Amino acid sequence: MKRLFCIAILASTACKSEPPATETSTSAAQPVPVAAAGEAPAKTDPASVKTLTLDPAASKFDFDAAKITKTHHGSFKQFAGSATLLGDELHSLAVEVETPSVEADDPKLTGHIKTADFLDVEKFPKATFKSSRVTEKPSSTGATHEVTGALTLHGVTQEISFPVTVTQTPESVTGKAEVAIDRQKFNIKYPGMPDDLIKDEVLLKPTFVFSKK
Repeated sequence: MKRLFCIAILASTACKSEPPATETSTSAAQPVPVAAAGEAPAKTDPASVKTLTLDPAASKFDFDAAKITKTHHGSFKQFAGSATLLGDELHSLAVEVETPSVEADDPKLTGHIKTADFLDVEKFPKATFKSSRVTEKPSSTGATHEVTGALTLHGVTQEISFPVTVTQTPESVTGKAEVAIDRQKFNIKYPGMPDDLIKDEVLLKPTFVFSKK
């Protein structure tokens, strides 16, 4: 009887025992994240990228510089560059200017601008601009875009931003701008005559035409 009683107790315990619960992985229970539309950067179709070459014959690079008594006009005669389109939108641009090609409205001033007092063209024969961002930004002045990038002049690089009016034809893309820079920030510090000081602001007035052909 004692043996039968023990067997009965063991059988009852076996019926009441339950297998241990299987651990459920929290990660398995979570839905797989799906990126929302527009989060991932769109891949650029290589066929939509076009590199255009600056047409120097159709372009010009003028500037105005002033002293107390007079404003002088000048220009650079030699420059090169390129622009990139994504589809029909201007994406970037880069320009290189030959500083010895500078000409002012006075031959004596032309010679002086080339010296170490101003551009020091022997030491710094090139000035460059390379955009880092081009944003479509219409304004009341007629500008269509804002361009930001690095201007290197007289051995100094400064980031500048300025409005540009961009127009297109089937043959070309034209960018026209007026860019005011402070010559002091580019270490061009010649003050001028004591009774006829030179102003710090120089107004760059490029009109660059990039050929689609």
